[in-house]
Amino acid sequence: MSRFRWRLFWTLALLNVLAVSAVLVITTRWPEGWSNASPTPSTNLDPVVEVVPTTAAAAATPTAESTPEAAQPARPPDATTVELWHSWSGSEGDALTNILSRFQQLRPDIRVQSHFVAYGDFAQAYTEAARARGGPDLIMAPGWWLRQLAAEDLLLPLDTWVPANERAQFIPATVENLTWRGRLYGLPTHYELVALYFNRRLLADDNLPATTDDIIDLAQASPSQGIGIYTNFYHLFWAIPAYGSALFDENGRVVLDKSTGTAQFLSWLLRAQETPGIFTALDYGMLMERFKKEEYALFIDGPWSIRELRERFGDDLGVAPLPDGPGGPARPWLGADGVFLNAAVPDERLEHALALARHITGADSASQLAQIAGRLPAHKDADLGGDALLTGFSFQADTALALPHHAEMDEVWGYAEEMIAQALDRAATPEEAVVQAATLINEANEK
Repeated sequence: MSRFRWRLFWTLALLNVLAVSAVLVITTRWPEGWSNASPTPSTNLDPVVEVVPTTAAAAATPTAESTPEAAQPARPPDATTVELWHSWSGSEGDALTNILSRFQQLRPDIRVQSHFVAYGDFAQAYTEAARARGGPDLIMAPGWWLRQLAAEDLLLPLDTWVPANERAQFIPATVENLTWRGRLYGLPTHYELVALYFNRRLLADDNLPATTDDIIDLAQASPSQGIGIYTNFYHLFWAIPAYGSALFDENGRVVLDKSTGTAQFLSWLLRAQETPGIFTALDYGMLMERFKKEEYALFIDGPWSIRELRERFGDDLGVAPLPDGPGGPARPWLGADGVFLNAAVPDERLEHALALARHITGADSASQLAQIAGRLPAHKDADLGGDALLTGFSFQADTALALPHHAEMDEVWGYAEEMIAQALDRAATPEEAVVQAATLINEANEK
């Protein structure tokens, strides 16, 4: 199942728990295609791992006490010890092992207690511990947890300790994605976004589409040069600004209907759907299989698919930025993961916790994350190890927009996808579909 679908599933489930028990549980991911952690609860906190985090093998073998309650060890005993929780396993866990080992060499005066907590348990375990003014000093977590955790004052704002010149070391959208209501809450480790995969067996590098109209022209010239388009709103948002429209105004009101760009894009999408060689669908798996079977040359997707597609195509696989629209460059949403500090971190450990956060997100650590785990590092000076696919996604990050933390986003997903479906099914004109979606979202948000 896609990582987006996992995150959407868990968001809805956890928000349900929140409504019933008033226990904050963070969930979802954006409409994409991740394969993420298993929902089966499994924490592995024993024994305490000093400096070196739980390895992939250990992460796969939870201890008997694998409950959220077990994920609340006592505070470190002295000011020289900091505690870190994470859910990194596999190649990410291997990268983290190297990163923390290097930190030990550089800062032998700081002892790190590193704990693996299963992804499905992490949000609830941390929330309950932090509410009790306990839990770890730092966590490594996805940015889409930010709004709920910051709203409960469970994260420490970092504005005072992270000046502008330090923030400038990172890709701008990654910093913005870890900012809520004008305050920075985390330092970014890595990010995800969509870009354009292409198959060099079917389409040469020098013939890639520069504009959305080029996509249709290529397919008309030869259907094998067509594209697979996953029609959920996350995968398609890049075209809204490329056609000159915006989703929100400064007050969180949806303004898709205040310009003609969104309707123009839906009209383009309708033309694309009717072009041989172009496939539009909400069936992600079907589109992926057709791309792998070489029925078309292009596919819009994210870095979560690199391993699978690299195994299929080898060096024939490429990644390029999405094409421009009539209103400017493609601007896909970017979501970042980062390191966050507990709002209850004691003053005597704050400097050590910040030192660890800076090390985990620094250029050397970012290079380890790219070269060992194949992740897209947020630090601008990271060495991608010559990986052409990561490099392709990094070019797309130059125009990316941070995935919004507006509470109003909760009402956007369903209505926006219905807008797309109505236009493609000809149940409404593109203009009617846009007006209806904007109206319903704003009504639901009482805007």
